[in-house]
Amino acid sequence: MPYRCGRLRGFCVPEYRSFDLTVIPWNDLRTRSDSRYHLMKASRTRCVVRLTYAPEGRPTQMVYAKRVLVRDLRKRLGSLFTPSKAKHEWHAAHRLFALGIETARPVVCAELRAGPWHYANFLVTEELANARPLAKDLQELAGGEARVRRLVQLAGWLWTVHRRGFYHDDCSAQHVFVRTNLSAGPTFAFIDLDNCRFHRATVPWPRRVKNLFQLLRSLPVSSASRAERERFVRAYLDASGEIKRYEAAVAALHRLARAKEAEIHL
Repeated sequence: MPYRCGRLRGFCVPEYRSFDLTVIPWNDLRTRSDSRYHLMKASRTRCVVRLTYAPEGRPTQMVYAKRVLVRDLRKRLGSLFTPSKAKHEWHAAHRLFALGIETARPVVCAELRAGPWHYANFLVTEELANARPLAKDLQELAGGEARVRRLVQLAGWLWTVHRRGFYHDDCSAQHVFVRTNLSAGPTFAFIDLDNCRFHRATVPWPRRVKNLFQLLRSLPVSSASRAERERFVRAYLDASGEIKRYEAAVAALHRLARAKEAEIHL
């Protein structure tokens, strides 16, 4: 349904129609604390705030509100022809749901415009209940068969994601969450979808290898040993039917690591 809040215009789910983006002290949180809001990330153009909210007819939820400022004139001109980051992430989330891939539920999407000119965009998502970041999950498993089993499950899920045509351009352990309190086994979810792509068929090999690299690079040494990382790569190739390409995959991973001056501990 349409969303209106001051000069902001966009859309929202009905129970969030009264969510007020203008009362969040986006700039002030950098210099002073506020018990109602928790600053999660902040840069020159981006700010992410965590807060609680009671949607109409539903229990209180933990939500994340993201603001993206469009300061660059080139990007402002580009926004005349391409969706804002918030709108792209809103639509991407709903496409993921249609593909059977879990992500944080978007509830408000809004933009600040003056005529055709785009100055800021906002996205609010609900917290993934009972989920934790992948790196934390692996660290708490503390090695052994349980951690190997989780990495094998992760590899199978990532292949399913790629087979369905979804590519996350920042596939780090901070953007993959795990929900483990389910009798059917763990489920995985992506967050931060503003850099993602959808393919009509399986994601191409170079991009799939890049996602493997991003995950390995982002995992602390304490989250996965070298042997466990090798098992993860093999499990992915087993799932995709490409185990014969193991040596090629490892070589490609090391080339990416050298190009990025990164360490993947593989």
